[in-house]
Amino acid sequence: MSSAVLALNEKQTCRQAMDFMRENSIRRAPVLREGALVGMVSERDLLRVLPGTVMQKGTDAGAEAERLAVARVMATKVITLDPEEHLEDASRKMLTHKIGGLPVVQRGAVVGILTESDIFRAMARVLDSRGVLRISFARTPRADLPPDPVRMALELGLEVRGFVTHDRPGGETLGVMRVAGSQGDALVEALGAAGFAVLEYIDARGGGSHSHAA
Repeated sequence: MSSAVLALNEKQTCRQAMDFMRENSIRRAPVLREGALVGMVSERDLLRVLPGTVMQKGTDAGAEAERLAVARVMATKVITLDPEEHLEDASRKMLTHKIGGLPVVQRGAVVGILTESDIFRAMARVLDSRGVLRISFARTPRADLPPDPVRMALELGLEVRGFVTHDRPGGETLGVMRVAGSQGDALVEALGAAGFAVLEYIDARGGGSHSHAA
């Protein structure tokens, strides 16, 4: 999240809010009243009311829109995050409510903003293969339950840098693990022996990058 909170107050005009966002290269901002969160306003909210053409800007209606207070267009039912909430829960809130950013609130004060870009950057770090071995695998149809792949990696003395799973079309679950250490090849073999189908592994431990498809 961004801990440098760029906020508006409810008495600012929509034009002032739009100028503020463009000056700071942001698309949404919390609205505060004496330090307390009372709303959120996005660039889209402002564009809905601000005059968009030269003809509109010269009219009385356009001038009135320029002076409209942020409090008139902001969302007052604000979805927030606690600093201790997991990134996965934050992503789910954004998807459920179709919003691109959430204020992070602690003891009534806004301490940060988490945006969809922050989540994309975090996921990119999790999946980054530089300097590690990245293994993609799926469970094969077997009656017994295979062991935990993370535990298998740790038992081989590997450092697990990241592990994510997602469902593929058809219901198959794909796992992607990033590990560092000298026993990566042994892990690939162990996964296959334990009932996983190793689909691909990318070895970038030596500075280069070598892709192997199973």
